[in-house]
Amino acid sequence: MYLYLIFLIGFALFIVLFSLIFRQYTAGFKPKNNQISYEASADLVGEKIRKISSRPFLFGLEDNLVSDEDFYFDDINFYAIDNKQQRKVVFPLTDIIELSKTSITITNHRVWQVIINGADNQKIVFKFTHNYTLWNKDFVKFYKKIAQINPAAIKSKWSLWTM
Repeated sequence: MYLYLIFLIGFALFIVLFSLIFRQYTAGFKPKNNQISYEASADLVGEKIRKISSRPFLFGLEDNLVSDEDFYFDDINFYAIDNKQQRKVVFPLTDIIELSKTSITITNHRVWQVIINGADNQKIVFKFTHNYTLWNKDFVKFYKKIAQINPAAIKSKWSLWTM
């Protein structure tokens, strides 16, 4: 009887300690872009946009690590679409000043970040995991497009082994 009680108390303390350590090391990792003005996203149906992000699964902990939006691109724009609130924001690809990978990996997907030069030279940061698969190579197309438009924006090399 006492052994079960000791086990339960120890497990509860482990959960509390793990959550405190996780919050300490992930505080400030997820960007808060309060200066973005979103608009309704209903008019994207006819556009040919390619999705470059996926939503990893880590029992809810991924919400502290990646942005809430899904990310798309076409030949001239980068789209951040928040499907929960049905809103979007559009940036020209020429405004992207950095594309780099972070040190965080979630379920074998590296977390990448895009830094955009917004209005009044404010930096807007989005973090996401790519959706690269054997059949979907849109993230690599996005990477090559940014390398073509602004080679200085690429801060991390892409390869199949370090994705």
